[in-house]
Amino acid sequence: MNKILDEKLCKDFPKLFKDCYGDMQTTCMCWGFSCADGWEPLIRECAAKLEAINDKIENPDHHVVASQVKEKFGTLRFYTGSYPTEYGTEIEEAINVAEAKSEVTCEVCGQPGKTIGGGWLRTVCDDHKRKDD
Repeated sequence: MNKILDEKLCKDFPKLFKDCYGDMQTTCMCWGFSCADGWEPLIRECAAKLEAINDKIENPDHHVVASQVKEKFGTLRFYTGSYPTEYGTEIEEAINVAEAKSEVTCEVCGQPGKTIGGGWLRTVCDDHKRKDD
């Protein structure tokens, strides 16, 4: 993801992305968001739901914290550390919705897309499909 979008997500959701650019020995968020710009709205929507949950949790040690956000097998993956069990269903639903939407959203531009490829899977629209796919 481009640096501007990456930094804006971290700024807009400081509790969820508190480890962004942290020490690589403690978080995979040290590399920022490992996906293309087209999924930024999906990440933003999910992050807004998770940050709203964090706003309900008084103890910062119990906040939902992203440990990695990336593309894997052509879809978005959103990993977190542990979180309070009473919010588990709500957290998992927000993440599952974002991941499901990524299956039909071009990772490059955000338009409708589909997952393609043999060895390396990508989710793209017709405009961003490479000739060799």
